[in-house]
Amino acid sequence: MKKHGKTVLFGIYAGMAIGFGGMLNIVANTLLSSAPIWGRILGSLLFPIGLTMVCFLSFNLFTGKIGYLFDNDKSYLLFLLFVYIGNILGSLLMGAFCRVVFSETALMATANGIANGKLFPLEFLPIIKFFAGSVLCGVLVYLAILSYKEFKKVYLKIIGIFLAIGLFVFLKFDHCIANMYYFAFAWTYGNGVTYLALAVVTLGNSLGAIALNEGIKAFKKLVKSKKENNEQESA
Repeated sequence: MKKHGKTVLFGIYAGMAIGFGGMLNIVANTLLSSAPIWGRILGSLLFPIGLTMVCFLSFNLFTGKIGYLFDNDKSYLLFLLFVYIGNILGSLLMGAFCRVVFSETALMATANGIANGKLFPLEFLPIIKFFAGSVLCGVLVYLAILSYKEFKKVYLKIIGIFLAIGLFVFLKFDHCIANMYYFAFAWTYGNGVTYLALAVVTLGNSLGAIALNEGIKAFKKLVKSKKENNEQESA
């Protein structure tokens, strides 16, 4: 039980860190509201700070863990569940905090705009569009985590994270935990579409990360097999 408590706690920290990145994105878009493209660029440069905190402080982020689902035993599913619960709590806490603190500021209007833009009409094409974007987001988050794990030098880890995460923010792909924060800030949870949107994006993020991880493993296996065959032929 103590182990699960720590998992949830570090999940809460991760949710708050992603929320912090989301808050920086909102600030950037508010400050440069007269030049939206520059606000979008600045937000894309600031949001990755949240995931950088997650990586370097070893917090538990669902979208950073789900890619390794098939590398672990069945107990990993329970671990992921507790991580997801922690992320929900952390993002809600950060969103609620920002809603109270910034309720009378221009940030509120920006948060409402971002949150409403992440809801979609109950039609096939909009749902597919959001799902496809969330799959690509899952791929980019996986690449950010991979950069942190594989690169030895700190500056390369940071560059890898900022490039991957900044790209999905700039392209407006959807990240389930970030969306939870935006929805809490704007408080769209009274709208049933919010929950469908989160389900679609969570599924898409998960599929993107898992597919890339499995693809990389298959590629490595193929390269290893070819190398062994070449060695046998030359022996």
